[in-house]
Amino acid sequence: MFSFTFLAVCALVSICLVGPTDAVPKRAPSNSYIQYTTVTGYFLQDEAPTNASTFSFINTNFGLINRTYPTDANYDPKGKKTQWQRLANQVFRLNRDAPTDVHYKLLYAGRHGEGYHNAAESYYGTPAWNCYYSELDGNGTVTWADARLTPKGVTQALAVNTFWASEIKVQKIPTPQSYYTSPLTRCLATANLTFSGLDLPNRHPFVPTVKEFFREGISGHTCDRRGSKSYIQSAFPGYKIEPGFTETDQLWEAYHGETQVDQDIRSKKVLDDVFSNDRETYLSITSHSGEIASILRGAVIPMLVKAETIKASSPTTATQQPYTPICTCTSPPAIPEPAKNRTDLLGRRRDEHIIWRSNYEYGQQYAPDTAELGAPSRQQCVIFSILNFRVELSSSPIMTVVHALDDYYLAITLLITIGYQLFFFSIAFSLKFDKLTDFAGGTNFVWLAIITFALSGHHHARQIVCSIFIMLWGARLSGFLLFRIIKTGKDDRFDDKRDKFFSFLGFWVFQMIWVWTVSLPVTILNSPNVTKFDQPDFGTGRDIAGVILFAIGFILESVSDIQKYQFRSDPANKGKVCDIGFFTWTRHPNYFGEIIIQFSIFMIAVSPSAYGYVTGGAFSAQYAAILGPFFLTLLLMFVSGLTLQERPGAKKRFESGNHWESFSRYTKRTSILIPFPPQIYEPMPTFLKRTIFLEFPIYVFDPAKHADQAKVREREAEEANTGIQEEDQGSNSGLADGQR
Repeated sequence: MFSFTFLAVCALVSICLVGPTDAVPKRAPSNSYIQYTTVTGYFLQDEAPTNASTFSFINTNFGLINRTYPTDANYDPKGKKTQWQRLANQVFRLNRDAPTDVHYKLLYAGRHGEGYHNAAESYYGTPAWNCYYSELDGNGTVTWADARLTPKGVTQALAVNTFWASEIKVQKIPTPQSYYTSPLTRCLATANLTFSGLDLPNRHPFVPTVKEFFREGISGHTCDRRGSKSYIQSAFPGYKIEPGFTETDQLWEAYHGETQVDQDIRSKKVLDDVFSNDRETYLSITSHSGEIASILRGAVIPMLVKAETIKASSPTTATQQPYTPICTCTSPPAIPEPAKNRTDLLGRRRDEHIIWRSNYEYGQQYAPDTAELGAPSRQQCVIFSILNFRVELSSSPIMTVVHALDDYYLAITLLITIGYQLFFFSIAFSLKFDKLTDFAGGTNFVWLAIITFALSGHHHARQIVCSIFIMLWGARLSGFLLFRIIKTGKDDRFDDKRDKFFSFLGFWVFQMIWVWTVSLPVTILNSPNVTKFDQPDFGTGRDIAGVILFAIGFILESVSDIQKYQFRSDPANKGKVCDIGFFTWTRHPNYFGEIIIQFSIFMIAVSPSAYGYVTGGAFSAQYAAILGPFFLTLLLMFVSGLTLQERPGAKKRFESGNHWESFSRYTKRTSILIPFPPQIYEPMPTFLKRTIFLEFPIYVFDPAKHADQAKVREREAEEANTGIQEEDQGSNSGLADGQR
């Protein structure tokens, strides 16, 4: 048998099929069948001297034998072509010159990377795995039902992706023209990691077809139970699903498995279906070691196969054999001694007591109770149900997970936010007290991050960083605004609302929505539906970029707040335009910094999904959390930020004559939001300012259109009056001086 790395990552198979060469190969008539045989001489995998246990497909050009072909003389007389280019020409000539019943295809058959079911079997030992643990969905550490890839499995698939990229660039290997995959998650993910990002021709993009019969041999093990059709469509939206694919798994049966004969017939059917209906020459199939062996039964991953149409009744066309019961045991067997003292499936130190989860996570509503599992010992999850709260306990305190109302923590965070804001609203309205309003908003972020982080029970570095970032931002914001309101005494925003219950309450309701929505990236990252998945180690490119952006945004917002406060605190600057520090490059550096902060937190929080560790509904939820930073951006740009600052501020200055000329010059040379050098911004064409730099017409003040002309005339009259009075005073003063 080939080494695990070869099987787990990619096997290369070349197939020649006997069938018509024009258009789509015709389906074999009912009185004939297709017989597949191996053709040797092309790949090392087919040669007797090859040692399967030490064979490396990466070190041997996918096993392609370095040889000449009969077609080389005309195709490559100067010997400039690569071995793969010459093989492609050989396959082309074979198809061109073949009889009408013959067709050759090159098949790239790849096994999935290491899954958690592989790691669990190695961890518990094969006997204990087969009779007990394989029938469970997983334990409190990992889930192996329809197993996902382990970090090692992801690394293996990415290594093959890198090798493919090299083969495409250097060896000019013919890339697959059609892609097929098993419906099990480990294969769906492996195919994506293996082929995504490669330099593939536009006419043959990576759009795999999910085929039911390419799955692993079906046993009673939960790792062989596929997810629902809806789950696959949600987790892998770019994949095509074959017609007739059922919503739920109709083939898997608990405690029973298909026979080898059944699997061989199933494999033959799917291979015949592909070869009879796919006109392409180069095919990729991502499947399982057992299924690949079943497809090509009788050889150790043969590389070139001849398929011949035999005009006779098929010796095995159908089977009515029922699934056979699998051997089970009613209590956990003893774990091998070395396993008791080593780390768990995620590399952490483990205790002898393990939590078992009974929920199935891939779209099917599968929650077996004790009777269905066959023995009371199968239900070892300690559950407390109070108002839909579920707590899973283990011997390790960091593994305590609280399931509160929903497993995304959306309901519990909403209730906390409503209660927290209503508490401070009651104080503010009763005492006509403005000093706690913004403090309540900023500190609410801090509490939500602390609570969801504490409930999650899984403290990955990414959770810690994101939680600290939003707590740091919320604490600084609330602290600064509290300090400022204490100094100023009151908040002018509430002058027309403070005594009106519903108007004042409306502001607090909006603040509830703001806090809850902007917190979504951290809330969902800390939720059980995300923390149950493994995560990439902190330090990915997204993580580093997110940390850098957060630092930039935090400095921009906090420093600009201080700069503006100090400027306005100086009596000499009363009414003047704040054009110092960061305000030299943007009129609202604090807003821009706040937007950057929220997008940076989202960028870090979504990394588990971006790198393929989180799938299904949790994948969608993590990306949906971008609503948080988008909501904040829309709020600052169109609701409570720029729309209240720009045109109204300019209108007030113009009507009152308060440093209007200097303010007008400042707006012309300074970007409204995105920091930019004023020397370049000022002469920039207006249409660029209105588009790329976001200075939309709704922000622009036109004195002729937007000013209250009555107030302007009143102000001009006052100024004229003041001028006359000053002139009279000057004349009187001159007369007095003359008399002296």
